Amino acid sequence: KKSNLISMFFALAWVMPTTHGLQLPLPRIASHCIASRCDAPLMAHEIGRRNAMRTASGLVLLQLTRPKLAAAEVTTESGLSYSIVKTGKGGGQPIAGDLIAIRFKGTVKSSGSVFDDIMASPEPYYTRVGSGNVLPGVEEAVKLMHTGDVWDLTIPGKLAFGSKGRSASPGKPRIPSDATISFVLELVAVPGKDEEILEANDLSD
Repeated sequence: KKSNLISMFFALAWVMPTTHGLQLPLPRIASHCIASRCDAPLMAHEIGRRNAMRTASGLVLLQLTRPKLAAAEVTTESGLSYSIVKTGKGGGQPIAGDLIAIRFKGTVKSSGSVFDDIMASPEPYYTRVGSGNVLPGVEEAVKLMHTGDVWDLTIPGKLAFGSKGRSASPGKPRIPSDATISFVLELVAVPGKDEEILEANDLSD
């Protein structure tokens, strides 16, 4: 009977409240520790997965909110400024006397009035470099370009219509004296020179 009383005392001691809180039975503590050790790798994997998802979500949000960087603008000694909108595949680079095919859109920068626009035309404009048929700023820019390039030009008045400007005409706005011109220029082709480059690289049909 004495041994039974001692056993009951120790059994009650494990489950009775103490000054430090409720004492749990030893078997339950042991099983809880074992389960925690078994679950630890799974918990670590789940935490890592959630952190990776948060990182990926943050990167996507950063890409969506990051402002697009503008293309670098270059200014030549003459005052002509340009930025590259599209780079071609490295075709011909024209020099004085070469026949070229171009498309363009000209706008008076101060007013936003468009005075010429053939960017959507299936037929480009043909001229010879140095002929004086296009603005001096366009003549300068085109000699720096390669076939397929599209550049955004800012042409100062002295390289555009000069101090005389241009009078209004049917469908064409007046261009003030010394007006700065915004000009989108595409070098479509350099006939003859493009073919030479294709042949030199064995790309001709």
